[in-house]
Amino acid sequence: MIVSVYQRSGLRMLGRYLPVLISILLVACSGQPTIEPLQLQAVPWANGERSTYEIIDLNDTFAGTATIEFTKEATHVEGDAWTMRREVAAQGDQEVVVVEMSAVGLRPAFSALTRMTGSAREQVNTTYSSGQADLELTTAKDVTTYERINIPSDARDQRTLLALVRTLPLRVGYATQVNSFLPVANLLERTTIQVIKQEQVETPAGTYEAWLIELRTPDSESQAWIATGAPYRLVKFIDGRTGGTYSLQAYEAGQ
Repeated sequence: MIVSVYQRSGLRMLGRYLPVLISILLVACSGQPTIEPLQLQAVPWANGERSTYEIIDLNDTFAGTATIEFTKEATHVEGDAWTMRREVAAQGDQEVVVVEMSAVGLRPAFSALTRMTGSAREQVNTTYSSGQADLELTTAKDVTTYERINIPSDARDQRTLLALVRTLPLRVGYATQVNSFLPVANLLERTTIQVIKQEQVETPAGTYEAWLIELRTPDSESQAWIATGAPYRLVKFIDGRTGGTYSLQAYEAGQ
């Protein structure tokens, strides 16, 4: 068989790029997304933005409401900062979470959780510094303990992940990963964030064109719908651990 110069050149090129082609095919066949570096854009919310959600439980029954509010101030952050306040009132219990974070990178500096169950009150305060989180835990019996946890320096407070998603360059197929820490459970995990598709979603506040996003951890999978237009509102969320569904009920843009 006679092989021309051009054929030999083509074979050499094929041999050079064959491993790359095989790698691409394997990724495509495995269904694993291509992970992009975490790059946050400017926050899309304004000072005083407030979103209210209705909560539906696993039995498709109304369980309560949740509100998320952003204010452009903080007491534990030097320079530009944001404070996120989340309040959940469901099935007789109330939980308030406040997280103070830097305006650039949304890195946490301080968080406070207060949980009321009947007349019992529990509180967890967390102070973040590079590579560690200092916890102050007060039980319902008014017993306070202290704990220091080593965490990655790039870890975000888990309660702010849905806000962080709003700042990402979302598009179909986009995927990234982020380290997160949940102080109340002493839980450190790596979350994969992936845009699955664009679709319409109905909520009590209206119908939105939204990105359907999966948030996967080693032991859970949650879904979030982020409106495709600014300010990229979180319009729906299904919590993979509790099964609760949060749907936007009312929205105030702030200023």
